[in-house]
Amino acid sequence: MNIDNLISVAAVINNNADIMESFIKDTTDAVTGSYANYELVLIDNGSTDASVLKVKELQKRINNIRLIILSKKYDDEITYQAALNNCIGDFVVLMDPNYDPPSLIPQLIDRAISGFDVVIAERTDESEKPFLDKLFSFVFFKLSRFLTGYNVRPGFSKFIVFSRRAVNSIVRIKDRSRYIKYLLLEIGYNRCAVPYARINRSGRKKKENYFNAFTFAIEVIVSNSEKLIRIASFIGLLASMLNLFLVLYVVVGFIFFRAYIPQGWTSTQLVNATMFFLMFLMLAIIGEYVARVLRETKKGDIYFLADESNSSVFPGDADRKNVI
Repeated sequence: MNIDNLISVAAVINNNADIMESFIKDTTDAVTGSYANYELVLIDNGSTDASVLKVKELQKRINNIRLIILSKKYDDEITYQAALNNCIGDFVVLMDPNYDPPSLIPQLIDRAISGFDVVIAERTDESEKPFLDKLFSFVFFKLSRFLTGYNVRPGFSKFIVFSRRAVNSIVRIKDRSRYIKYLLLEIGYNRCAVPYARINRSGRKKKENYFNAFTFAIEVIVSNSEKLIRIASFIGLLASMLNLFLVLYVVVGFIFFRAYIPQGWTSTQLVNATMFFLMFLMLAIIGEYVARVLRETKKGDIYFLADESNSSVFPGDADRKNVI
């Protein structure tokens, strides 16, 4: 029994009423067997079912559950920030209540206690993922590695254990465009990966929105790389040099071969079309950066809380109180 460390387990819930009891029971069973001091922090992200009512009901009979209700539905990456902000543990476990097995928590925390500030559960079985998901994932991570320099393996999940100094470092990053897998690499520190197999507590298949995934991928790459704008600048420079050579060619031809120059309507239109294509391509890339700058100029918190509730912090042993 570890009595030296406070363990925070954080999960974001959204319309998970049907799995709340089993998840909370499995998670508390996993941590109470190994850790004397713990908390389970649940972040409700705009649930429209009975998730909140179910958690509040369970708080009456299960200790050490904290419920944080966000004011509206936010992007997933913002909810992870809310989860990390509201955890007080020496080690913080971030997990998905539907897909991540609580039984793995002690193993991940043991690796963190041994000296790793970040321990990532890495999915080893990709056979159940649809072909398009695997293809897009492969292309995204290859492209992002080239453009950003971040080497994120496709199997990396968001089932992660953080040390306190890793949590403190991440929450200091106030960017509105966030991707926690990149933030882990941004802060540095020692990290390792532990292979694991996902579960499906609800039995439902996750539906992917490829349009949202595509726009998010563009935002992530643009937010974490200057290479795109460098490439756009290089293309613009190359196009301008070619245009300069074309001007010189036209001037020389006009001076020495004026009588032989035909009316070059086709070539003129081709050059114009090429130049306009390059110009608008560069404007599109620059526009992404301008949009990011605009977004970052918005001041204030990136999320707001609507309510918070806590269950009893008395453990089963009446002679000892949990530190929270």
